[in-house]
Amino acid sequence: MSSRGRKKKAKRGRGRRKVVDAWKSKKWYEVYAPKSFKEAFIGQIPASDENELYNRTIECLLYDFTKNFDHAHIKLRFKIEEIIGTRCNTKFIGHELTRDFIRALIHRGTTRIDGVFNYKTADGFIYRVSAFCVTVRRAKGSQKKSMRKIIYEVLNEFAKSSKHGKFVRGMIYGQFAENIRKIVKTIYPVAECQVRKSKLVSYPEGAIDEEYDEDEVFEEKDVKLKEHGKTVKAKKKARKAAQRAAHQREQQDRVRPEQDEDKDEENGEEESKEAMEEKEEEEVK
Repeated sequence: MSSRGRKKKAKRGRGRRKVVDAWKSKKWYEVYAPKSFKEAFIGQIPASDENELYNRTIECLLYDFTKNFDHAHIKLRFKIEEIIGTRCNTKFIGHELTRDFIRALIHRGTTRIDGVFNYKTADGFIYRVSAFCVTVRRAKGSQKKSMRKIIYEVLNEFAKSSKHGKFVRGMIYGQFAENIRKIVKTIYPVAECQVRKSKLVSYPEGAIDEEYDEDEVFEEKDVKLKEHGKTVKAKKKARKAAQRAAHQREQQDRVRPEQDEDKDEENGEEESKEAMEEKEEEEVK
């Protein structure tokens, strides 16, 4: 057989191969959020084998849960850890703000102070959290250092006193960022303060996700700081004002006795004049 005949035969053989539709072998699974997010429905995902779904990461917006446009810039990440039938249960592994939202907060002439630290919650979950503040104008190195310390200490206090469900919601819904902003603005004017990103580093074996109590209140944390440039200047100014006021009072106290003596002398002279006039009148009579 010639080479041309062999090629034609090979082409005919290829054309006879069956085309298998991969989608026909796949099955749809429903993905649900953990209990701390009220087991909300996230979406559906196809797979030919359920073992392929384990440890798969699912990303969605907080807006999908709350339907609030103020939460459209917050991305949540969940990991599938349990499959029951066609239901996939997940655990929260972190969140992140969208890049366009972060870029919109930073302008020329401002300073961005970032703090990236690990925090351990009351029930043993360890999160790596990235938070940042944006000042109104350029800040000094000492001010940056103080602000970074505030970020760490405030988040650390919340982590020590909260379970992971409450800690996650405080990061996502902005309670922690607002607490940080109130303290930081005492050092330097701040335009924005946000918890930019979080990541679950580790968690204890056998940890169970619990439902979050929405009626639970976040108590604001306070941080004791060393005196920085602004407070030192304010204290010096107050001290000088107090010294100036005390000096003025001393001068007034010195002047008053002299004025009183002058008044007494004037009163004595007037009295003596009156007495002399009375004597003269009696003599005339």
